[in-house]
Amino acid sequence: MQNDYQKLLATPQWQEKRKKILQRDGHLCRNCGSGNLLQAHHRQYHFLNALAQFKDPWDYNDKYLVTLCRECHQKGHQKFNIPVFNL
Repeated sequence: MQNDYQKLLATPQWQEKRKKILQRDGHLCRNCGSGNLLQAHHRQYHFLNALAQFKDPWDYNDKYLVTLCRECHQKGHQKFNIPVFNL
């Protein structure tokens, strides 16, 4: 699963979505204000019951994505469980 997800994050569709989110957030981590090693973080994940798979990472509404630096992103995943919603 993780390997497949990493492949999706390398696609042009995700790279375009990531660029849009970073631009929206002023190319700064929304947690600490850093401008280094920025990533787009999903605030929640959506599992599509009818397809028995997760939504593609670029198909999320922008409100479910936020810019974080790599350090804040890693710390966040260690500290919090990202909610998964079945749709």
